[in-house]
Formats: sequence, C-alpha cells, structure tokens
Amino acid sequence: MARIMPHKLREFAKTLPPRMKSLWASVVLPWLKELTVKKVVYILFVTGLTGTLFVVFLFVIFSFGLPPVETLKDYQPLPGTVIYGDDGKVLGRIKIEKGIHVPLDRIPKFLKNAVLATEDPRFYEHKGLDYRGILRAALKDIIAVRLKQGGSTITQQLTKVVFLTPRRSVQRKIKEVILARRLEKEISKDEILEHYLNRIYFGQGAYGVQMAARTYFGKNIWQINEAEAALLAGLPKAPVVYSPYHDVDLTKLRQRHVLGRMVEEEFITEEQSEEIYNKPVALENLRSQDNVAPHIVDHLKQYIEETYGPEMLYQQGMKVYTSINVDMQRIAVRSLKRGLRALDKRQGFRGRYGFKELKAEPIQQSTVYVLVKPGEIFNAHVLEVAEDYLTVKGRGLIGKISHEDMAWALLKPKKHRDDPDEFKVPAEIIEPGDIVKVRLKSFDRKKLIPTFQLDQKPLVEGAVVAIEPFTGYVRVMVGGYDFVKGGFNHATDAYRQPGSAFKPFIYGAALENGYTPASILMDLPVIHDESEEEPGWKPQNYDKRFLGPMRLRMALAKSRNTATVRLLEELGLRKAVNFARKVGITSPINDDYTAALGSSSVTPVELTSAFATFASQGVRSEPIVIKSIVDAEGNVLESYEPNPQEVLDRNTAFLITSLLESVVQDGTGRGAKWIERPLAGKTGTTNNYVDAWFLGFSPSLVAGVWVGYDNASATLGDRETGARAALPIWSSFMFNVHKNMPIEEFMIPEEVVERNIDAETGLLAQEDDPEAIIDYFLPGTEPTEFAEAAQKQKAGQFYQLDQMEAVEEEETGSDKEKKNTDGGTEGESH
Repeated sequence: MARIMPHKLREFAKTLPPRMKSLWASVVLPWLKELTVKKVVYILFVTGLTGTLFVVFLFVIFSFGLPPVETLKDYQPLPGTVIYGDDGKVLGRIKIEKGIHVPLDRIPKFLKNAVLATEDPRFYEHKGLDYRGILRAALKDIIAVRLKQGGSTITQQLTKVVFLTPRRSVQRKIKEVILARRLEKEISKDEILEHYLNRIYFGQGAYGVQMAARTYFGKNIWQINEAEAALLAGLPKAPVVYSPYHDVDLTKLRQRHVLGRMVEEEFITEEQSEEIYNKPVALENLRSQDNVAPHIVDHLKQYIEETYGPEMLYQQGMKVYTSINVDMQRIAVRSLKRGLRALDKRQGFRGRYGFKELKAEPIQQSTVYVLVKPGEIFNAHVLEVAEDYLTVKGRGLIGKISHEDMAWALLKPKKHRDDPDEFKVPAEIIEPGDIVKVRLKSFDRKKLIPTFQLDQKPLVEGAVVAIEPFTGYVRVMVGGYDFVKGGFNHATDAYRQPGSAFKPFIYGAALENGYTPASILMDLPVIHDESEEEPGWKPQNYDKRFLGPMRLRMALAKSRNTATVRLLEELGLRKAVNFARKVGITSPINDDYTAALGSSSVTPVELTSAFATFASQGVRSEPIVIKSIVDAEGNVLESYEPNPQEVLDRNTAFLITSLLESVVQDGTGRGAKWIERPLAGKTGTTNNYVDAWFLGFSPSLVAGVWVGYDNASATLGDRETGARAALPIWSSFMFNVHKNMPIEEFMIPEEVVERNIDAETGLLAQEDDPEAIIDYFLPGTEPTEFAEAAQKQKAGQFYQLDQMEAVEEEETGSDKEKKNTDGGTEGESH
C-alpha cells in the first residue's frame, strides 16, 4: 500500500510555531509516514462503529420512561381548577394547558402554509426528522460553540410541547427525536399539524390559533385574512420579541420574513407578498384577563397544590368558590392604579425606559396598529421633540403629546419655582429615540389620529382590602400595583406601621373605661424616659403646635399626637393592647407609649378586619376568602361559614363609629366628605411619610388602603400623608362601589344617650346656647353639669397660658429633644 504523505502537510508544517515544529517533527511526522490507506480505512471503520454503538446505546437508555405517544390520539385538555367570585363570575383559572381546540379544516389554508413555510417546509416529506435541518443547525451550533439552533421539525416541536420540558439540553434533544419518530408512526401528518396549531404558544396568554385569533384580532380563526395570518405565523418563534404590543416594527419585520419564506416555497408570488404586506392590520386592544385578582389566585394555587397535590390542582377539575366580588375588585384595581400613578407623578419624571435609534425615513403610520382605548398606558417611541410638543409612536399609532399633557414632567422642583419660567422645555428631559410611557387621551378611529399624555409606571406600591363587616367575607383584595408570578401580596404579607390609623383602638379602650366623646384631653407637650444622660422621646403634632384642652372627639378627628399619648398614659398600655387584641389585631404590639401613634406593624387585611368590628356593632368575624372547595364530582372538600362573636358592646362600637364619622366630617378625612353619605374612617401616616393609610367604612362595607414603597425606609415624598396619598384611592373606590346603592345610616342603639353639649368644655350646654352641639354617651356617662360662662372663660385662659408655657418649653428644651427613630411617632398627625 502506498503511504499517505500529501504535499499540503509539508506546507502546513512550515506555518507552525517553533515549539510546535519540534513536536510535529518528533511525533506527528513519523506517525504520518507510517500511515497507509488500509490503516485509514480501519480507523474510520472502528470510529464509525464505536460512534454508532454509542448513539444506539444512548437511544436505548433514553427510551425508557418516555410517555406513550398514543395518548395524543385521545387527547382531552386537562380541566385545571376554576376559581369563582361570590357572584358566580370567573375570578381566575389555574391550567397547564390553555386554548380552544379547532379541527384542521376550520384553519385557513393560508395560515397552514405560512406556518409550514416558516417552521418546517419539508413537513410532509420527512418522517419526523429533517436531516438537512439537523445538519444545518449542528453546523451553526459548532460555529457558535453552544446549543443555539433548533433545527426542529413541527413533529419535534409538538413532542416538546406535549411530552417534554422546554429546557434545552442534549438529553431533551435525544428524547425529542425518539418521540418524534414514534409519533409519526402513530398518527397522520394532518393530525400532527392540527395538534401543533392548537397547542403552540402565540404570546399574550394565547395558546393555539383560535385563542390567538381572538386575542389579537377579536375574530375566530376561520375569519382572519391573509395579512393577519402572516402576522400570527411569525409569533411562535419568539412571542414576546415579535409581539405587536411590544414593538410593531419588529412585528412587521417578522411578517415580512414569513411572506418571504412563502415566496421561496412557492406558496405565493412576489406580487402577492407585497400586496399582503401593505394591508392594514388592526389589532384588538389587549383585554384584561379573566384573572382579575392575581394575588388571590396565586395564593389559592399554592394552597391547593400544598394541600391536595399538583394532580388535583391541574387534572381533576376542582372548583373554588370565594367571597371576592369581581365588580368591586375591578373598581379597586382601577382606583389603586390611578392613585399610585398620581402620587408617582407628584415626585417628578424619572426619565426614559430605553432608547432605540430612529431610522432615516419619513414619519408615517404603520400598517399594523392596535385599537387602543382611551386611558390605556403603554410604551411609545419618541420620534420628534419640539418646543411645545412631542411626536411619538406607540402600538403602531403616531400622535402628539402637548405641553399641557406633559406639564407634570416639565415642572421644575420647588427650590427652582422662583425662576421666571416654571417649566422646563421638553428637550431638557427627552430626546428623539427615547422609549417612554404614554397614556392614550383620545383616539379618532376613522382617521387613526391619537393624542397622548406622557406617563410613567409607578415604583410605589399599595394595597386595597374590602370586607363585609357582619360576615367577614373579603370582597376585595388587591395586593399591589400589578402582579408577576410569585408576586408579593402586600394586602396579606406587608407588615407596616399604621401611624394614626391605630389611634381608634386607644380611644375605644378609653370609652370602655369611663371616658366619653366629650371628655377633655390636654394637647400639650409630653416627654418620656428622660434622664440626665439621655434626652427623652418627645412626640410632636403634625403642625408642631399644641391646642391645649380639647374634647376627645376632636382630638381623634384632628389626630392630635400629644393628646393621644397623654390619654394612653392615663389609661394604661395594657388596657389599650387588650382592646386592640379583641377587635382583631394579632401582630405584636410595642410595649411602650409609641404604640399610641402606631409604631407596631400590621398588615392591611388585619387592620381592615379590626375596623370591621366597629362597623358590625361590636361583632367580630374572622376574614373569609374561601367559601368552599369542590371536586369534579361535586364533593365538598372544604367549606367556611361566618362565625361571628360579640367582642365589643354595641353601644361602645357605635361611639367609636361616631368618633370616626367626625374624622370624615371635620378632621383629617375631610377628603371623603364629597361622597355625601354616612362614612367613618381614619387616616394614618408614619414618620418621614414612609407609609400612608386610610381605613374607613359605610354601614355595609369596610375598606382599607395602604400606600408605600417596598423599601420600608423610602419616603413617599414631602407631605404625602394618609389624607393625600391613600384617601383619594379609598374615596374613589367607595364612591364607585356605592353610587348605585341606597344611602344607609349608621344605626344608633336605643341605649345610647344623646345630649346637647358645650363645644369648649364638654359639659351640658345651656338651653339658649346657639353654638351647642349634639354628642352621644354610654348610659350613665353623660355630663350632668351645665357649662357656665366663667368655666368657658377659664378654659380659654388655661389654653392661652399653656400655649405660652409650651412655647417657652420648646425654646429652653430643644437641646434635649431626641430625634425619633420609631416610625409613625414623630410629626404624625394624619
């Protein structure tokens, strides 16, 4: 046999580095000189045989444990679990498999061809594996030095969706090949294509072509046109990237690719491709999913899976009946989002969300656009920045943002408000190419002319809880601004300081222990735990003033801190803690006087539930979300009924309600007075404006709102009190929930005593006193002494003297004042 020694090998040796040349000469070259054709054939044979046996071995190993492909013949979607609201409306669905199955003959031929051309042009020729595609993908993977290319046929993709996980690995690829071969032997090509088109994911929660057609176009799949079909066919490759709700330009690029592949495969001509590409495609506005309470659905999903197992959750058709009112839930979501956006804007414009280079082409309307509704918020691309307007493109629509509609972002900070020009010019904060959030203000659908407002997604969080007082049924639970998988539920899991929203428990304990709404409290300076070495804790009122003697009712209505701390001193901490416990506060309570001002953390659902005890005339009901859980056969697995217990005398409960009515009528809750129906409530603000609350109720519904950042030390902003940050959300929710309901009055128990009293002294008013006011008392606690003119004058003098003493103490004792570190106890009044 002739030895193999190509001339090119010698040339190759000359190109090697010096060190490699010696290795070449001493080892490689002698071996090559001895190499013959016979040896080469032998080496190739042994290598090929070994490789073949290894591949066979792998296929045998990975064949064990694979699911039977025959199950696809009798495929029925797994029912999952359906969660219902109290009104029978669907609150959410927990399913692995989603979509609506349609037979292949109802799917347009153009869409089938578009999918075949894009995903697997040789589908009807191969036996489950496209060896040309595999070779191409393998070569590209080698070049990329990673598993990058799929090279998968439609059959392989179907096996991945139905039988395997989407995680890329060599093992999964081998299993995919085995299952694809088996599947091709069991069912026909048309059946494979039908299952594929009904199972593949198209983005926006749409599985299968029918759900995709409804989601994107509001049509059935057999009603879509060719341009719409070409758009759909391009989505499965990367549903998020090519989503028209994400970037219309990329959607059009992908649509062009699909049509180009159809031309290459001779399904259509170049002329047809251009005609279809230029057809306008109007997309449906994204509908809110039927999961309107994602935090609750996520919680129930975890609970059922832990209690009954994943098979029951996904495969057994369970039904969960909850207390949530779907309509109220929607109102709460809207109110919270609107309120958080308004708060966020007051803190200024944070800048762009991204940047995308502008193309050097004329600004023109896209042929793909979304029929958005006024009020919708989405990303937009800034095309032009003028002196008094912006031109932007969002969801395929081109429109303008006027100076008025971005004024909040252009407003200069307060320290610069003395400038002649109060506003910045748009070019100072935005440039062409920026990606910003916009809100659709108006839209002329015929002319496709929108107007936008500049917007931004808030970083601040919030929660809304609403409870039916006499039953404990939770009617609303909104756990945050929006939801991501495994999202934190601020309604149940956020332990935050309530500030003055805790004060009703102090005042309620006082009413149980002989105080009345007309009792006189002293709103004067107070210092705790002072020593020669350490200055004491010195609570302050929000306005840094002291009002002297005042009725208990007004001390709560005006949220006077020092009066509340003095009241707790007289009452005793233990009585206040015991009262809070029996009405529903279960979290730890600080064992010091800062508790008077809400320094102990609670959750929104816990605090709302405690307020419900006042609204239900002293009857305590534990919060209930799950009414019952039923299996597919109708067997009740769990059920929960209200278990009301009287924990508070109904007369005392009414007095507390009456005090809280004064908060809305005359105090820090006046922002809800416009609703014009009987309401009671309390604001809460913690130190440095970290947390803002409003808890309140009508005779039939209790609602609580919390607003704050996840970072428990981040401030909401200057003067962002409960009255400013939380109360507008609460008011919006309560107004919209009650607007079609008859007005109800708070019931006054027969035992409660009503008297005309003097507003200054809290004593009985003279019969001819034109300034007398009505107040309520527990039997036997009403005043018996009449206010005399001398007493009123003395009270006024006392107030003036104590104000002077307070000012002197402020001036001489300022060096002793200790900066408060217990959130919600210094400067808190709302």
